[in-house]
Amino acid sequence: MRQASSFTPLEPATANGSTGLAAGFSAALNASAFSIPLSLGAVAVVYGRHAPGLLSAAVLATLLGLALVQLAGLGAHRPVLYSARFLEATTAAALLDSVAARLPAWGVADTPEVRVAALLALVACAGVAMAALYLVRANRLTRYIPTPVYAGFSNAIAIALLLSQSSVLMAAWHAPDREPLIAMAIAAIVLATGFAVRRWLPRWPAAATALGLGLLLGAALLAAGRPVAMVGTASADLSLPWFAADFRAFAAAPWLAVAGLLAGYAAILGAVMFLNTSLSAQMLSHQDDLLHDKPKRLAMSALAVGFGGLLGSAPISGSMQTSLVASRTARLGPHVAAPVMLIALAVAFSGLLGWIPIAAVAGALLCEAWFMLDRPSLRQLGQWLRRVPLRADARENLSLVAAVTATAVVLNIVAAVVAGLLLGLVLFAARNARRPARAVLTGAQVSSHCARSRAELQVLAQHGESLRIVEPEGDLFFVSVERLEQLFRSVLHQASCVVVDWSRVRSVDISVIEAVAKMGRLAAARGVPLFHVDPARASPEVAMALQLPARGGGPVLPDLDHALEQAENHLLALHGREGGNAATAQFDVMPIDRELDPDEKMLLQASMTHGLYRAGEVVMTAGAPGDALMVVLHGSASILVDGPEGAQVRIAGIRRGGLLGEMAFLDRSARSATVVAREDLSVAVLTREDYERLSREAPALVQKLLTSLALDLAARLRHTTQLASARQARH
Repeated sequence: MRQASSFTPLEPATANGSTGLAAGFSAALNASAFSIPLSLGAVAVVYGRHAPGLLSAAVLATLLGLALVQLAGLGAHRPVLYSARFLEATTAAALLDSVAARLPAWGVADTPEVRVAALLALVACAGVAMAALYLVRANRLTRYIPTPVYAGFSNAIAIALLLSQSSVLMAAWHAPDREPLIAMAIAAIVLATGFAVRRWLPRWPAAATALGLGLLLGAALLAAGRPVAMVGTASADLSLPWFAADFRAFAAAPWLAVAGLLAGYAAILGAVMFLNTSLSAQMLSHQDDLLHDKPKRLAMSALAVGFGGLLGSAPISGSMQTSLVASRTARLGPHVAAPVMLIALAVAFSGLLGWIPIAAVAGALLCEAWFMLDRPSLRQLGQWLRRVPLRADARENLSLVAAVTATAVVLNIVAAVVAGLLLGLVLFAARNARRPARAVLTGAQVSSHCARSRAELQVLAQHGESLRIVEPEGDLFFVSVERLEQLFRSVLHQASCVVVDWSRVRSVDISVIEAVAKMGRLAAARGVPLFHVDPARASPEVAMALQLPARGGGPVLPDLDHALEQAENHLLALHGREGGNAATAQFDVMPIDRELDPDEKMLLQASMTHGLYRAGEVVMTAGAPGDALMVVLHGSASILVDGPEGAQVRIAGIRRGGLLGEMAFLDRSARSATVVAREDLSVAVLTREDYERLSREAPALVQKLLTSLALDLAARLRHTTQLASARQARH
């Protein structure tokens, strides 16, 4: 499992992979200690405004709805824990206000029973709308939400909990018929217990343990006759809002107007529930990499939400808070969801809520709020406040987190998603406009793997600065064009030839395509050849869009090594090291006879035979004996090794003047690579038999030959070292 990302408020992260029953039950206790009080608050928002007399029945319906939804999702690949939430509850209550305002016009009496009937229909239809959104795969849109947005969600949830539970404690402090000090003491004890368990007993369910202690304190206070406000009543009310709902009142109403209004409102509520559930799943996927479920399974869970609404439940959706609380103890799965379902049923039918002080719930939620704050973003905020310099990307991410947090706290999560998407797009455009290229390198910093002679390496070392390698990257679109053109104009002003590596570009738009054509024309006008690295291997769509042979003004090579080799060949030709009559002066390119006098050269050349290979023929085979040394007199070849999937991979090229097989020849080992002629190839071959004969007959010649080989190897090593030093100096 990958490490938790910077926005995931999970501490400790070491428990996330646990899938045992004990860990699952512990996680379920933590989740239930969070979701059940939260759900009761959501019930109070909806029913407290529209049908206060049915609060107890609505609590039962909501707990049954929670159990039903968890049952529907037991086999999910990407488990999510559910809760009734304040956002959905507030939305439903506001929509129900609008329905109530229209009741007189429809000829329907405005009674609590009629409002409950409208509420049940609204939430049930919202579940159907939620299922429809899953079936059309609308949840895929959550992939486009920038990562820092989730840190903003987590911070917003924590701040909302801190504010709401602080107000609960303030209300308890000012309650005239209670003992405020007792309520404050209970909250403080529960809060301290939660911190202590999280600190010293990390495997224990901190929220559940703290809330359990609060339950014992509540029971003790009840036994002592001390008045403390409890979450519910001690007796279990088994009635449901369904039985009280007056659906018949709508019989005389204009059914088309009623259906149209309820369908529109249900779509709004369903979209909010869908968005919160999808965001919860996406946030968890960042943590554990589990795949999302198929649309049909997700739709089943949504229909379970709708059925719970038909019973009288408050609107239920996937809960980031509840899921994250549980995931701190165990990896989410059936071993967590099943106990959550059973706990909801036990609480529904036991009357246990009448033993839990409201102050204890506030203390437990305050503890969870503290651990839900995103630590990396808080550290960055602290550095910014202390005026510690931050990287540009860190400042942008921090601004995105802050904007999402503020929007979610002041408005709601849905508005925060919109704000996060818009601001994320702006930052994305700004980043791509600021740096359309990953790097601009020179031939003094990077080179091809082509085997070169000492003389050629000297030329490349002397003139390598005039070879420029431009590496565009990312998504290039209209905001990138101006900086991209400025970059290319600057490069063309300084370069003798340019390699453009398109392999890191993910997408382009028409503005970039036109800019590439303009840059090709500009390069042609300046007489600077362009060598393009084909983007087809990484992105066929980019290759098709750019159409580089037509628009780019230069040849397109399969990879960077081929492009660098061609560009280096251009430099060598430009500075007098290319060309010549290969047919009449083949041996003039041999690097191993430069230290010999004319007689020794003639003797060496007489000892070597000629080989001719057509393009595509194998010159050497990996694993074969290293019994010959070859010098390329004309043409070029590719050096290949076996890749991870059996396909041969080109690791280097070799051209006129290069040596083949010298390492195996010197240490008498097997060939380490296969050599294939890239074009018609002419070579001079010194066999081991002829080499040993020369060792006996002309030992001074062989000594000079070995010295020349050693100097060639040293030149290559020195050239590689210089490149590494140049790259290091650049960074």
